[in-house]
Amino acid sequence: MLIDYLLCLLSTDKRRYQVVYYTLVGKRTTSNLYAALDYDIIKWLQIYPNLSLTQFQAILNKMVEAGWLVCDDHFAWLTPAGDQQKQAIRPTLFWPKHYDGPQMGKLTAFQSRLLLALQITSEYAHHNQRYFPVTISLHERNQVVYWFKQHKQQTYFPQQVQTELRLLLQELTTEQANLLANRLVGHQVTGSSQQQLVQLLGQSPLAIELQTLDGFAQLLTRLRQSPAQFPILGGLVLDKPSRLSQSTAQTWQAIQSGQTVDQISQQRHIKRGTILEHLLEIAILVPQFPFVDYLTHQSELATLFAQDTAVSFQTVQATVPAIDFFEYRLYQIKLKVAGQ
Repeated sequence: MLIDYLLCLLSTDKRRYQVVYYTLVGKRTTSNLYAALDYDIIKWLQIYPNLSLTQFQAILNKMVEAGWLVCDDHFAWLTPAGDQQKQAIRPTLFWPKHYDGPQMGKLTAFQSRLLLALQITSEYAHHNQRYFPVTISLHERNQVVYWFKQHKQQTYFPQQVQTELRLLLQELTTEQANLLANRLVGHQVTGSSQQQLVQLLGQSPLAIELQTLDGFAQLLTRLRQSPAQFPILGGLVLDKPSRLSQSTAQTWQAIQSGQTVDQISQQRHIKRGTILEHLLEIAILVPQFPFVDYLTHQSELATLFAQDTAVSFQTVQATVPAIDFFEYRLYQIKLKVAGQ
């Protein structure tokens, strides 16, 4: 099943296969983010964090053996037979609609918190203190315990949790709602394992995993959007929705307050080049990025890219000596973002 999804992430154009791998496992370097943007796969950032490089390479080898793929030292591209297989298989696969990789970094933690919180609430409603809690990290467990202590004395606490959960599940498809409901653990209720769900639904483990992931992504997004409608379960969402890494987010906040690149570099004791890398990440991930503030040679770049959309930095610099790589890459990002 994984081979089908990887086939759909490749193209008849040459692609660096490491970019595809790094995107799936969640590597957030600027160069990888830009390549993922260029390949139109950035949405799937960190969707398969446990994929090993050995497993990934083995699947590439299988595609080569099947005559679907050609690989060299750094690139991979689909053969006509591979492209035909891709077009045939793509409509049959489940594709997440709510998963948005750049801002899903805390999705796994939220999923853990929600499962434990619902279990604790269920056992509390039945006055049972002797049970084995869902196994999650100590940090997330402490967060849930704090949440529970905050809310347990409220009138009709278990009933309110049940009401909010029902509202959330009603917004999912029937299939996804049943899938998530079968994962829940509560009083005298043991959640189904992935293998049990595979046998019950007759689907592949990866299809089950992706549908579950997308369901939790929809719940997380809904709770972020409407905290007032979900005053109790909304308390399990501890992070603000952000597409940026922590350091880059600080740079973006400083930029929005009116500081210059040099001022931020001096204030934070970070190299100027690092701040420029942050700006490129922001330009890739934040729709409101002010490109015009940093493109001082935009007219010259527009002319050169109109003549050749793949014009190299060396060619651009030969024509516009004052330009640096930051501005060249930023203009490329602008074109990619505008074309989405």
